[in-house]
Amino acid sequence: MGGEGMYIGANGNMLSSYTAKYSFDNGTEEATDAAPAPGPPEAPSYLAATYNAGQGMLSLNYKRAVTAQRVNIGASLECSPMTLESQVLLGAEFNLTRSKMNVCIDGSGRIQSVLETKLGREPGSPALNFAAELDHGKNVMKFGYGLNIGS
Repeated sequence: MGGEGMYIGANGNMLSSYTAKYSFDNGTEEATDAAPAPGPPEAPSYLAATYNAGQGMLSLNYKRAVTAQRVNIGASLECSPMTLESQVLLGAEFNLTRSKMNVCIDGSGRIQSVLETKLGREPGSPALNFAAELDHGKNVMKFGYGLNIGS
């Protein structure tokens, strides 16, 4: 568990931000007499809460490594206590052998995804990127692609 705070006062403007972060295991409690499981240790999950008084925003973030170095999921909730406006985001990241896929869904029904893949095994080999966005609320669909040659 950890926390941090920041307070800045300059030119009559005062800004403050406070963060609390909690790290916990993924429920893999083992007996003290048992031998550790083979393979890499499982990555911990994180929960963080931030309040930025300058902007009046409260942010709650959660990240969990489902499979260490392979699959990560996350969620974010941002809200303004003064206006009661809020935004929620859910996301996932999948790291495969030579590619990575990110997917994000927000509270308004917008879905964003990015697929990055390496076309070779050597360092500096070309990479191919595909990106898509689907906004159900505005009935908008976007698609993009890119080729990265070099590092």
